[in-house]
Amino acid sequence: MTNLRMLSAAALVNAFGNGAYLATGVTYLTRIAGLSPTAMAAGLSIGAAAGMVSTTPLGYIADRYGPKRLQIAALLVLAVAYGILLDVRTPLAFALISCVIAIAMALSKGANGALAAGIAGPAERLRVRAYLRSMTNAGVGLGTLAGSLPLLIHTHWAYGVVLLVNAVSFVIAAAVVTRVTAVPPQAKPQSGPRLIALRDRPFLAFVVLDGVLTSTFNDLIVIGLPLWLAARTHAPLWLISAALVVNTVGCVLLQVRAARGIEGLDAGSRIARRGSAIIAAACVVFAWTAGMPSWVVGGLVLVAAVVHVIGELWMSTGSWAIVFGLSPESAHGQYQGTYFAGRQIGDMLSPPLITFCVLGLHTLGWYALGAVFLLGGLLYRPLAAWASTHRHALLESEPSSRIGVRS
Repeated sequence: MTNLRMLSAAALVNAFGNGAYLATGVTYLTRIAGLSPTAMAAGLSIGAAAGMVSTTPLGYIADRYGPKRLQIAALLVLAVAYGILLDVRTPLAFALISCVIAIAMALSKGANGALAAGIAGPAERLRVRAYLRSMTNAGVGLGTLAGSLPLLIHTHWAYGVVLLVNAVSFVIAAAVVTRVTAVPPQAKPQSGPRLIALRDRPFLAFVVLDGVLTSTFNDLIVIGLPLWLAARTHAPLWLISAALVVNTVGCVLLQVRAARGIEGLDAGSRIARRGSAIIAAACVVFAWTAGMPSWVVGGLVLVAAVVHVIGELWMSTGSWAIVFGLSPESAHGQYQGTYFAGRQIGDMLSPPLITFCVLGLHTLGWYALGAVFLLGGLLYRPLAAWASTHRHALLESEPSSRIGVRS
């Protein structure tokens, strides 16, 4: 429990700083740092690409040298990088620091996933992951509220305080992680490939599927709903904030409960499929708002937000169960890293997909998005079955590993 409390505290503090920066980062970079929106977008894209290609190798390094040590190093690098943002004024400098941030974040995610898996037995890993996600959502929510103050003040020093708070949050998180029990480094495989996650075809198929679906359900409220309300309804835009509050509160209060009793590939694929179907239902409710009076739109948006968060909780839980089920005990870091690379692929595909559906296809677009979730969810179980038949080949490629797969 001490390890879980320490990791949860680190996640809460770190997420608070990240939430404050997320609320103000775009405004700071374009209004204070003087970057054009194009230069900012290009820098972020370059950084995202650097992070995506480095996640699996960095996860492998975390396995070999110990995830605790690498997690602390990544957090300290992030602290320095966000501090340097105070002096960034050119597109080149921003692109370079974006690469540093993305690579350090990739290392942090892979190491943190391996550390969470290492401090808990197989039966407890989902509960640990659920606690960490609850704390992360709580931290981001509180940080976003704190980040609204600089937006009201709108001065250079106010945004600077946010950057420093974010940098300090990484330092505090690193200090807290030092109190977590170290997970022993894994021995280098004596034979076979080093980056086995990249040769695990069922896992890679799952990573792409889950990455696209997860990024899309995240962007439904962040991108889809604002575009829809502004372009296709006369409802007040504060409904966006109301939907986000419903989502945050639901994830904080219910994530741990949603993870209870879920263990293994079968249970994970089943709950992920159920969650996808629920999110498809939320898309249908969003579609029903077309042409409705504002008060009806408000009620339907809140209903859709509740349905959406239930589906999100189940999809997240199922996704984690599959990740843990497919990861060899000696390679949690690189599997977690590859898993987050899938999320980055989804982050690139989701915004244009949602924008096209909502603005290009109008009401039909919401039904199309619902079909994406409904059909995508049906693929979780076949992928899990494929993974179970692939088990022996994976064991042969890393004979010293214990593969935590349950069929």
